[in-house]
Amino acid sequence: MAEWKVQRHEEKYRLSAPQAAELELMLSALLQKDRYSANGAYFIRSLYFDTADDADYNDKLIGADRRQKLRLRLYHLDSPAVKLEIKNKTGSLSYKQSTTLTRAQALALANGDCEFLLDLPGDTARRAYTFFRREQRRPTALVDYERTAFTSPVAQVRITLDRNIRAAKTSDLFGAGCPMFGVHSGGVCVLEVKYDAFLPGYLRGVLTSVGPAKMSIGKYELARQLLDG
Repeated sequence: MAEWKVQRHEEKYRLSAPQAAELELMLSALLQKDRYSANGAYFIRSLYFDTADDADYNDKLIGADRRQKLRLRLYHLDSPAVKLEIKNKTGSLSYKQSTTLTRAQALALANGDCEFLLDLPGDTARRAYTFFRREQRRPTALVDYERTAFTSPVAQVRITLDRNIRAAKTSDLFGAGCPMFGVHSGGVCVLEVKYDAFLPGYLRGVLTSVGPAKMSIGKYELARQLLDG
């Protein structure tokens, strides 16, 4: 069972559809698309888990410097494998742990059964079990979107454009017919910029020229505002 640990800087911005189209055109001339984006944008679905008092959501809303998220993530609905991810942030520095679950294990978590995590190797499963048991985490938002990703080996830069962001208040992780609601009517594009030590100046210049608005909240918080509003 594979396990990953990644620590990087992460910045989020909001783009209008015209800004996103302009930026994608500029990035296409400068960077390579990742292998998943070679034939166009690809699908991502995340199921987020929060505490009974919505600690993760509220920490972000009040601007807490240290924050975390716990989620399941898949890339197509018939996927035999699902990522379990724990994401911690301090300021702009992001640290993510992930491990791979089977479809049955992911369904068990979505339905409130976390005991199998004790039988899995690795720190991610152990930490996740503690979160589920100690904090009584439960599913709070299902979020879908389409992603286009660009990469550069310099500073391990990864720039993603997430469009058609939509959400549902359900734990139906593999459901194809979930009634979804578009975040900002589906018209907002979220730009994420990730890098190791620094973002090359020419890429910072490209971003500045498009004029994106820096975001204080991410897709999970946008989804919760929509679903709870």
